[in-house]
Amino acid sequence: MSDLLGTLPLSVWPSTWTPRAVVFDLDGTLVNTEAEWVAVQDRYLAEHGASISEQTRRDITGRAAEVVVLAIARAVDKDPHLVGRELVDAHREGMRGRDGFAMLPGALATVAAIAAKVPVVIASNSPRDMLDHKLEVTGLLALVDAHVAIEDVPLPKPAPDMYHHAAALLGAEPSAALAFEDSETGAEAALAAGLNLIAIPSLPGQDPQAHLRLTSLEDPQLQSWIAGWESVR
Repeated sequence: MSDLLGTLPLSVWPSTWTPRAVVFDLDGTLVNTEAEWVAVQDRYLAEHGASISEQTRRDITGRAAEVVVLAIARAVDKDPHLVGRELVDAHREGMRGRDGFAMLPGALATVAAIAAKVPVVIASNSPRDMLDHKLEVTGLLALVDAHVAIEDVPLPKPAPDMYHHAAALLGAEPSAALAFEDSETGAEAALAAGLNLIAIPSLPGQDPQAHLRLTSLEDPQLQSWIAGWESVR
């Protein structure tokens, strides 16, 4: 991974660089739904008297639902197809009818500030129906230029497909784009696609590699840097 973290615009911080486009992960980066998805898994495991190791939890965080389901199915010793239906149904039920989600600190204001300067796309391992619902009820749909769901690419994160597609949608070379991620899975995808990456971990145990790591989107230097960007709109 270290060969992907060479001398790039974020090697010096604060940077003087203005990205041509910005790609945000959603769950765990902007919206606190990653924690809710983990809670669904933990309740399911507890109901079956099972558990998974900390390493397994770390490995599956941010991955496509299919990867999570296989790990949980092994732990509870049930058919993966049945486990998948039960887990996803439980997660969808928890979201159904909700008119709001907990935004992570600074998320909405940061997306709005960036969208005023450069094009923005959301790239999520969520299924399309879940992604659309979350974007609508959070108000993010009105701010972003495009959004990529798991059905839109051949392979989900940690493959680079989603980030390649997101940058292409905005007409930007990956090296001219900036990504925001919270998980090791998402960070691996962004770096493999050649984007500049800021990681803001929100779940315990995650150690994403990135060109820059911050603790919050409310970071004063981050906000000052964004305010100084040249508009490419």
